Amino acid sequence: MKKFDAIYCDFDGTITKEDSVNSFFEMYAPNWMESEKLWIEGKISSRENAIIQVGLLKNVSQKQLEDYINAIEIDDYFLDFVDFVKSKNIKLTILSDGFDLFIQKILERYNLDIPYYANKLIYKNGNFSIEFPYYNENCDKKAGMCKCEKVQEKRFCYIGDGTSDLCIASKADLLFASKNLHKYCEKKLIKHYNFESFSSIIKKLEDEV
Repeated sequence: MKKFDAIYCDFDGTITKEDSVNSFFEMYAPNWMESEKLWIEGKISSRENAIIQVGLLKNVSQKQLEDYINAIEIDDYFLDFVDFVKSKNIKLTILSDGFDLFIQKILERYNLDIPYYANKLIYKNGNFSIEFPYYNENCDKKAGMCKCEKVQEKRFCYIGDGTSDLCIASKADLLFASKNLHKYCEKKLIKHYNFESFSSIIKKLEDEV
């Protein structure tokens, strides 16, 4: 029997080499780390944090936005991972507490047809706003996008790297964790496989499916 029926994957810092949202704030949102620290400490929700940080974005031109998104790099082996998943007929879905605009543009660049759920970043006349179409008031972490709610299968594999993955990580039947999520799982004794790239994920999945 398979250990899981679907794969759910984080985007920023997992599929992308760097956290594209945080890097964007570093460039265009002064003092963004003030609310980020409050979120990490659990004093505000990720939804509240996103609203504050998006409100700090000023004077970003259309060209600057496009140039930034075009410069986002993905893991060197992610496309191989997508091909592997397709060859095994496994459902793959991206779950992100980041921005849909970034995900959409990256998927279009590589002609990838992968369903995704994320917060909605709106850019109009030089100004940004954010909406939360997948917000769940009952979410334990009060995330902008409740990842746990989007999982449809009883058994699933999850791949992630950060704070937005903490809740769903403990529910996965097979878990790949890196960076802060890996540290959290070690501390909480949550069974997982640490990874540095999707190459190691592919090798492990070959033994699982």
